[in-house]
Amino acid sequence: MNLKHIGAEHRKYFRINKRLKFKLKTNHFDVVTETINLSCIGAYCQANKYIPLMTSLDIVMALPHVDKEDEFEHVKCNGMVVRVEKVSFDANTRNAYNIAIYFSEISDSEKQKIESFVERHKN
Repeated sequence: MNLKHIGAEHRKYFRINKRLKFKLKTNHFDVVTETINLSCIGAYCQANKYIPLMTSLDIVMALPHVDKEDEFEHVKCNGMVVRVEKVSFDANTRNAYNIAIYFSEISDSEKQKIESFVERHKN
């Protein structure tokens, strides 16, 4: 048995750990959150509101510009909640949920913006 790849991640698209603010919009409410990690096909984030599995989302993300961190390139796409995990907090803190989002509808040009950003921030 070849054990060389046990524990290795085999994702098709590279994922970076980067905190980026972005907005999620459903038919019922808006949530401003930030990514925990990001790839060109999805994001993992933490929200202060429960968003059910398979919820369709309108997403607007601000990627810092290549040369100027205070200027942003906006990415717009649609996504779907594919995983929700409640984060444990004590009674004095707010509720929080880790949410995995798959970008279900994203144009090639918007996907390319994220791919370029991820490529620049690989470690």
